[in-house]
Amino acid sequence: MMRQKIYLHVILFTLIAIFGCKKENTVVDKYYPQANKMDTIIHDGLTRTYKLHVPASYSGATKTALVIALHGYTSSATDFENQSRLDDKANVEGFIVVYPNGLQYPWTTSNPRAWNAGGEDEGWTRGTDDVGFIDQMIELICRHYTIDRNRIYATGHSNGSMMVYRLGYDLSCKIAAIAAHSGQMIYKQPKAPICKIHILHLHALDDRSVPYYGGLSQNILWPAVDTVLYRWAFWSSCNTKPDTIFHNSNYLIKAWICSGDTLLKSYVLNKGGHTWFTKSNSVIQANDVIWEFFKAHPKQN
Repeated sequence: MMRQKIYLHVILFTLIAIFGCKKENTVVDKYYPQANKMDTIIHDGLTRTYKLHVPASYSGATKTALVIALHGYTSSATDFENQSRLDDKANVEGFIVVYPNGLQYPWTTSNPRAWNAGGEDEGWTRGTDDVGFIDQMIELICRHYTIDRNRIYATGHSNGSMMVYRLGYDLSCKIAAIAAHSGQMIYKQPKAPICKIHILHLHALDDRSVPYYGGLSQNILWPAVDTVLYRWAFWSSCNTKPDTIFHNSNYLIKAWICSGDTLLKSYVLNKGGHTWFTKSNSVIQANDVIWEFFKAHPKQN
């Protein structure tokens, strides 16, 4: 009888080892976020995709910053990777950057990708849980890479910039800082987010697609950038008015000093249009400005 019990236990443990672990490993292998390829996860019943760039210096021995980079309307993860060249900055500074893809909405023949940034004029994206998708993606990357939880950041261009503001609000306790590039917050909320975050906004006065001073463009009524920043300043218990940090004939830098060392900072460029800023199309290198801001502003404990 004792021998039979031993045999039964051996068989039971063998079955657990074969089927239990195999199932877990299959899930891990299937959704393991591999670098430099289009990765997939399932969120809300939909297959979502993203591209991960891991610098060659990464070893897993030390905690590493993670930067989420969001493409603009009609663009894609690959397009924004090539446009922004954030990979080059990541290779030099040693952070990991991930480029998620918005969903393609088949309401025109071009099937453009877009983000559900929470705007009233973006009815076609309403109901898409992009916040949940990005949150799940962050957790998956953190599970497989040595990510510093105090240094998770988000940046984006145009519609991606608008989505960055929504992430900054909805994931305020997870994301340390955001850098919005050529896109205002269109996500209307009546009260402050749960946690405070650092905000950097970069915008050109000659942007005709998303005007700095707000107004009607592309059949959308945009808020003025300063209106958005003043709202965040109020939420973060900042000074009533910003201080001018730098000003010349090409651009202006202003900042709100807030309680708890929170910082809101804005770059207002005379030229640059609706493109990712480089010294050749404006007077600043967006990647340098954004990373310096991120590096100086980890999550507040």
